[in-house]
Amino acid sequence: MKLPYFKIKAAFEEAKDSFSYGSGTDKISSTAKLLGKAVANVGMLAVEIGSEAIKKLPEETGKKAQKLLNEHSESMTDEQKEKVQKAIEAGEEAKRKRIEKEQEDIERKRQEKENQG
Repeated sequence: MKLPYFKIKAAFEEAKDSFSYGSGTDKISSTAKLLGKAVANVGMLAVEIGSEAIKKLPEETGKKAQKLLNEHSESMTDEQKEKVQKAIEAGEEAKRKRIEKEQEDIERKRQEKENQG
């Protein structure tokens, strides 16, 4: 998901101009805009990074579960091993689905490009 970030350089230039040539209210207004755009960009970045991390969370959980099983299986009960194995399987299934979806998206984009040109 690509989000529409604000152009901070342009907002900074506006604030700089307001401080050089503007009135007191212009200075306050442009500073507030600059601050608001910066905060909004940070929020959008967090959403963008968060959505990617959330997509891969089941896979990462499966990897950690596999590592746990590899390193500590001798000290785990059968019930614990079963739970860990389920997490591993869920992670593998999530990875398979993600890859499948990515391949479908690539194919769809390729077909759209062929239909346009």
